[in-house]
Amino acid sequence: MGNNIKSNTTFWTEINNYKIQVPNYQRDYAQGRTDGGRIDNIRNVFVKELYQAIKEDKQCHLGLVFGSYDENSKTFIAVDGQQRLTTVFLLHWYVAWRENKLTDYQKLSTNFSWDTRSFSSQFVELLFKINQSDNVINVINAITTNSDYFSIWENDPTVKGILTMLKEIENQYPKGEGGLCQKLFSDDCKIRYDILKLEKNSDGKTYLKMNSRGRSLTTFELFKSKFIDEYKPSFAKKFDDEWLNFMLNMSKDNNGYFADPDIPYMNFINEYTYMILSLHSNDDSNDNSDEGYKLFIDAKMKGNLMDVPFISFDEYKHAFENINSFEEFFDWICKNYEIIKGNDGELRFHDSKFFADEIIKSSNPNFSHRAKMFSLFKYAELTEYADVDKELYKRWNRVFRNLVANSEIHGNNFSKTCETINKIENVDIYSYLYKGGILDTFDKGQVAEEIEKAKKIIEHPSWESKIIEAEKYAFFKGAIRFLFQNADGDVDWDNFDTKWENAKKYFDNDGIQKDYKTNCILLRTFISKFKNWEDFWGFNYDNQIPTWKYLLTSERYLPINEILITDVEPKNNALNTFDASLKNYDDGYKELQKNVQNDLVKTNIIEVFSSENHAKLNWRYDKSKYCLYPTNAKSPQKICVIADKRNTILACCINENKIECKQQIEGSVFFWGWDIDFQYNGYFFRWLVYPRAKNPDNEDRKELDVYLMGDNWKDYKTHDPIKGTDTEKATHFCFSVTKEMEQNANLFTKQLDCLIIQAYPDADKSVCEECKEKDCAQNLEK
Repeated sequence: MGNNIKSNTTFWTEINNYKIQVPNYQRDYAQGRTDGGRIDNIRNVFVKELYQAIKEDKQCHLGLVFGSYDENSKTFIAVDGQQRLTTVFLLHWYVAWRENKLTDYQKLSTNFSWDTRSFSSQFVELLFKINQSDNVINVINAITTNSDYFSIWENDPTVKGILTMLKEIENQYPKGEGGLCQKLFSDDCKIRYDILKLEKNSDGKTYLKMNSRGRSLTTFELFKSKFIDEYKPSFAKKFDDEWLNFMLNMSKDNNGYFADPDIPYMNFINEYTYMILSLHSNDDSNDNSDEGYKLFIDAKMKGNLMDVPFISFDEYKHAFENINSFEEFFDWICKNYEIIKGNDGELRFHDSKFFADEIIKSSNPNFSHRAKMFSLFKYAELTEYADVDKELYKRWNRVFRNLVANSEIHGNNFSKTCETINKIENVDIYSYLYKGGILDTFDKGQVAEEIEKAKKIIEHPSWESKIIEAEKYAFFKGAIRFLFQNADGDVDWDNFDTKWENAKKYFDNDGIQKDYKTNCILLRTFISKFKNWEDFWGFNYDNQIPTWKYLLTSERYLPINEILITDVEPKNNALNTFDASLKNYDDGYKELQKNVQNDLVKTNIIEVFSSENHAKLNWRYDKSKYCLYPTNAKSPQKICVIADKRNTILACCINENKIECKQQIEGSVFFWGWDIDFQYNGYFFRWLVYPRAKNPDNEDRKELDVYLMGDNWKDYKTHDPIKGTDTEKATHFCFSVTKEMEQNANLFTKQLDCLIIQAYPDADKSVCEECKEKDCAQNLEK
């Protein structure tokens, strides 16, 4: 095949020597289609790469074009690759037209033709009649307003596609630069491609017969051709024999039908390339500092499309410097795939997928899959590609399953992850950990846990099965240090069995077991064990898996030890069964912070939040007010103030039908929002969580809580200044709530009556008969 390939030619070189013809049996021009998504993005990227090639002298290799040469007529018939050739032709035409040099390049007008339909060929001829002038709005306008243009042509998909592509080419044209013709119309142009010359006089039908699958060659087949030519012919047999058989099995669907093996083929090669380049991306000798290797995983999304530029083979060469390693790993995984899959199936978490299948079959694996695939590559290398030792690999796979599942792995740290794995020198991973092996890129807590478990298993082998069972249970995913740490965070295996039995009662795959989720019994039991005020901060108050995974594994939440070594009894009516155990609190806030714990463990407020959303604890106003709020809450009306006197007073008044309030949380003594609006005897009041006086200079006013409002709470009701005061401004009808009111809500409503009488002279004064007028005035003065 190598002798039939013309390498690194340019469009201008070819069109100067041959007519380039797209034959009539080819499909319409498709690169100009629009779909508002993937095709539009491909077109945008392709044009961008073409402009970069001519502006920045950056190599842009279009891949392999297939066709036959007729030396008699000096014609090249494009059998495959016509889409790319058409786009490059349109780029040449537009740049020449834009720079008013169409007449300088006559070969462009006479030597390219699209013969699928008469409309297409007529339209291409028209392009060379379009004049460039100062009053031209844009290229589309210049074409469609030409007197020789027929709008009926737009019914032709090729014409329509060409117009779309020209619009994209114009949008990306580097305005104000000019001078692109000199670089584009040159044998030295950086836009290049290879031509596979078919047999003499062969045409498209002959080519389709040659291709056993009856379609255009895929990007993989183009890659394979270059790969074999670049390295060694002996690869040809493997590509078409044992490697092909393996990829055919990878392409099999659930019904046992085989699909195109070229997609998993290319997926595997691109992922391998990405892993190797990631590993060496931090080498001092590496010149690929722009992390351009990420294009290999992006390229997977193109599947088997032929009509987009695929990655230049030169880019792959960086990953194949050690070609023997690639060959050995490919051979090894083909031979050991079933053993690896079976082993992974024994250890895999219930909601996980087999990483090798995701890498090879999926167009979008995650970085966890890639990290496990690289660990597999390292295992094979350390064993010198020997047949898989099931027990040795099971240990290796188990450790990296746990590390990957409990570490943040993404594009920015993947190269460091590969580097960490690559430093391992002992395939016996337990021994490596036992002797102090370093795995510094992974989560430190999980690494420390794996070291302790490795020590336990080496010293007491019977523990391995018990540890594996716990690791796979529920949502633990390998993180089970809470089962062998005591309340001080020290390693203690003595209570492992007790904790393990309780853990199975409390948790399941969905998070909290139903009996322990009711009334948030487990969560409230846990909070009741908090002795330090700092324990209340930094997690969501809910029954969700991420919350409990954090609570179980965080060094901060050692109270988890208490609920694991004691049997929590699920009760249908579990409210008011706990006492606050807070011992360490902020100075001056003992009572308030103990009340916070009491509200959290003795009421149903956590259940209200956990059933709707995640909730966090927060404080406002110099720690005087504490609240629960959903993590995504933007409205103040989604906040609930707890451990506050107004909850007790207002709930009591509502219960006695003395006031009306729409903000009460159903079935509780709590209210939504910072400020609470309520009605009493037809009048409107507002209880501010922290009074915001209109007169900030009046310090006395900042102590007040309840304000009389206008209709529908529009404005504060005000009155003239009270005699004897220094202020000249009107004051609000408001008062401060006392501790006596907390104990007797009648005192609260009596004070509401006082405000009404003072604000409305015509109001019924009988409600205030027991209250001295002087007292009312004094309250107002406060």
